[in-house]
Amino acid sequence: MFRHPNYPNLLFFKIFVDERRLLHFSTTRTGGVSRGEFRSLNLGNYSDDNPLDIFENRSIVARKFYREANDLITPHQTHGNKVLLIDADFLNLPNTEKIEKLYGFDASITQEKGYFLCVTTADCVPVLLFDRQNEAVGAIHAGWRGTAGRIVERTILKMKKDFGTEPKDILAAIGPAISIENYEVGREVEKEFQKNGFKLDKSTSYRHNLSQKLHIDLKEINRQELIRLGVPKNQIEKTRYCTYANSRLFFSARRQSLHSGRMLTGIMLR
Repeated sequence: MFRHPNYPNLLFFKIFVDERRLLHFSTTRTGGVSRGEFRSLNLGNYSDDNPLDIFENRSIVARKFYREANDLITPHQTHGNKVLLIDADFLNLPNTEKIEKLYGFDASITQEKGYFLCVTTADCVPVLLFDRQNEAVGAIHAGWRGTAGRIVERTILKMKKDFGTEPKDILAAIGPAISIENYEVGREVEKEFQKNGFKLDKSTSYRHNLSQKLHIDLKEINRQELIRLGVPKNQIEKTRYCTYANSRLFFSARRQSLHSGRMLTGIMLR
């Protein structure tokens, strides 16, 4: 990832930089109007922050791309693995009906142009997908539950069903999330991954010498999922940014507890 001098509060993926058919971004926590624990660029629609401040923050981001706040399509995420198709029928709905339709999804896909597909995160993994052949995009919120529920696989399969996407044509970007060093999990998390056929080996996990608690690497697990599904390694970018460790740049639910803001990661066809 890199910062552009014209957009100091945003981060961008190198893998998408030459794709003129795309716009994309990943926010930091700086450059907004929120106060207190949510200071300053909180994009979490469903946090306890002032709704007017959240809307202004969303407008700040949208205006950087000459868009409006409502052009940032963001599901009401529930840490599941459901994928929503954003099509012309959805875009023609009144805003109140759109909000209802967005509930309960942690990923979205589209071939429609002019709208950002977005996910909010504050330690969980944001994943962006671009099918270069069929001009389709996807945005995924992959927390531990979604990752264990194979949300990346479900998203790619739905892109294949709806758009004819083949994994070999996908460019994928994995954004800022909590690092393995700072992500200690309980036995229930370990069991959920094992139940769904994941092998938590040395490449994706380790057990702390003193506490014997398991640490897992959600970014790497999702990278390996992309590879397993057929996305070429050289078409995947994974950032090293840790949301927990870098309090200046990022919100972190684990570091800040319940009153954490949210970053926004989005992708748009143009």
